[in-house]
Amino acid sequence: MGLCNFLAAALMPKLAGRMQPKWWQEGAVMKRVFAVFLGLVLTAAPAAFAQRPDRYVDPPIVRSFNWFAFVGGDDIRANCGKDGRNRLRLVYNAIYSEQVRTYEIFLQPDGTAGMTVGVLADQGNVSQLLLNNGGDVLKPWSMKRGERILNAGETRELVALLQESAGFGPPRDGLRLPDVDFWWTIASCRDGVWGFQAYHYPTDGFANVKFSRALFSWDPVPVPVNPPRKEVPAQLRRDWNAPVNHMNANQWTLTVGRDGLRPR
Repeated sequence: MGLCNFLAAALMPKLAGRMQPKWWQEGAVMKRVFAVFLGLVLTAAPAAFAQRPDRYVDPPIVRSFNWFAFVGGDDIRANCGKDGRNRLRLVYNAIYSEQVRTYEIFLQPDGTAGMTVGVLADQGNVSQLLLNNGGDVLKPWSMKRGERILNAGETRELVALLQESAGFGPPRDGLRLPDVDFWWTIASCRDGVWGFQAYHYPTDGFANVKFSRALFSWDPVPVPVNPPRKEVPAQLRRDWNAPVNHMNANQWTLTVGRDGLRPR
């Protein structure tokens, strides 16, 4: 039941919000869409999971199941102090339907760090999907990826900026992170110690985010950063005349607890 609810909350808004109800009644088009979705994901997933020791959130259906746990760093927390890894996961939510950037950083014993970047942007209009080419179905929601090695100086700079930003916690208990706002989260494990932090742009204008400029300068993915901007509060941006799953409405909100995200 929990998995079904998760799928309904994270994946179906993109499908139901953009497709006419009569398509569901006819059934033929939807069957073709889901056949392509599931065929591609099931074909790609074994290799993807074999290559990555942690949660894999690239294919849209898999990302729908794992996204909240990924942002919360559940896998990092569960293994912190057990696998000997010093790692960070930073997530920049620049209005979820517009852009999301993820930074996986593994701190190395020699003082360097490996950084993997994922960017989700221009997610497209589901009603415009081309069914004659399976790749076209997943492309709008596939993360663009890049990798870089941070040298020892860059790694020291990043860690210092994170410390200046209180990036290793504790977070503000009760802080709310709507999908339609700009915010950062940081999940970390250093020397066996778990840490979590979150920053919400409308709350303080990212006054305590000291690391973003350096991190963006090292980002190898050729997709321009979506900068934070002032918006009407998320709860006031609902279109009450729109369908419940309309893409521009507030779809979900994460709530920060004392040392991580609160359970949904």
